[in-house]
Amino acid sequence: MRRGFTLIELLIVVAIIAILAAIAVPNFLEAQTRSKVSRAKADMRSLATALEAYTVDNNKPMTAIVYGTASSLSGPSLFIPGATGAVSPRFIRLTTPIAYITSVLRDPFEVRGNAAPVTPTGAPTSAYDTFDYISAYDFAPGGAFDVGNPNFRGAGITSGGGWRLASPGPDRVNWFGGGYVNQFTSDIQSYGLDYDATNGTISRGDIVRVGGGVGPISGPSREPAINRITGVYNQVW
Repeated sequence: MRRGFTLIELLIVVAIIAILAAIAVPNFLEAQTRSKVSRAKADMRSLATALEAYTVDNNKPMTAIVYGTASSLSGPSLFIPGATGAVSPRFIRLTTPIAYITSVLRDPFEVRGNAAPVTPTGAPTSAYDTFDYISAYDFAPGGAFDVGNPNFRGAGITSGGGWRLASPGPDRVNWFGGGYVNQFTSDIQSYGLDYDATNGTISRGDIVRVGGGVGPISGPSREPAINRITGVYNQVW
């Protein structure tokens, strides 16, 4: 006579499977996050190489103004059909008329479906469909923005560099690398600090890369909260 499994045996098997799943799923999710962090850093390195090559050829960092416009910092998304007001068009200059990079790279932590990163105030940042790129020279005297403002933001918004790339990182809160001193007035424990996996795979902090040498800074009121060129923290935590 063929004997089947008893209820107890089935319950034991189910319990074992549940325990294995409880161990495997978090590890799988952490592995996914670590993979995205590695990809974001690698893509930033590729973009940085292209930006530095552009700078050598043009004797100045690439403007963040969208190619083909006079003063716009956003345009139709290169990734999301029908979406407008996106930052991805800022990188078009790296692909045409000279291909410093073959295609614009997508931030693995940017908006996907309804899972949009948020600003420090909690507002969705659907406009940030890829890495946030800013040139300090666009916001300095003679640049396209802050014209007539005695407190030009300059390198205060580029972490001290001539340009800055930023990703919200695994916490998906975009602090844009910290901004200038006192730009953000809430949750001062975040403020664009560098993401560090040793604080937890999904922990606070942005993934930031700066370049273009030392950027223009307009006095103490516009010092970068975190100067990644000099390694100085000007924001009081």
